[in-house]
Amino acid sequence: MTEKMPAPAKAACPVSGTLSHKVQRRTLERLLKPEKIDAVQNVQYYYCKEPACEVVYFSNENLPFFSIDNVAVKVFAKDHSDEAPVCYCFDWTRARIKQEIEETGKSTAAVKIAREIKAGNCACDIKNPKGECCLGDVNKFVKEIMAMK
Repeated sequence: MTEKMPAPAKAACPVSGTLSHKVQRRTLERLLKPEKIDAVQNVQYYYCKEPACEVVYFSNENLPFFSIDNVAVKVFAKDHSDEAPVCYCFDWTRARIKQEIEETGKSTAAVKIAREIKAGNCACDIKNPKGECCLGDVNKFVKEIMAMK
């Protein structure tokens, strides 16, 4: 009997080579299209954040990866449309953030999201394709939009 080695904290995407972080199996089970869920194996999966890469989830084992077309939601890092969610739990899209900045000169997204997180109302681990909190992406996107003003 061979002992299975623990999965590394990060692994390189098989297509882009981007060093990628672990994601929980339940993230895949929640966000993959129904016809793809049965293809999820009992292995560690990783999230590829590279915008130009079609891969969303992959394993460091010899298994097929899951691409943008296999995911049931728009993937913020890979979909540059205004309809793409920046925050999946509270419906902050690029368009919503841009509109608020255009109308008021600022964004309240991060403050409102932080309030909801503190109240225990977020589920980033199963709603956000990268399986973690969106606040970093929200703050970065707001800064980019404000810099263009």
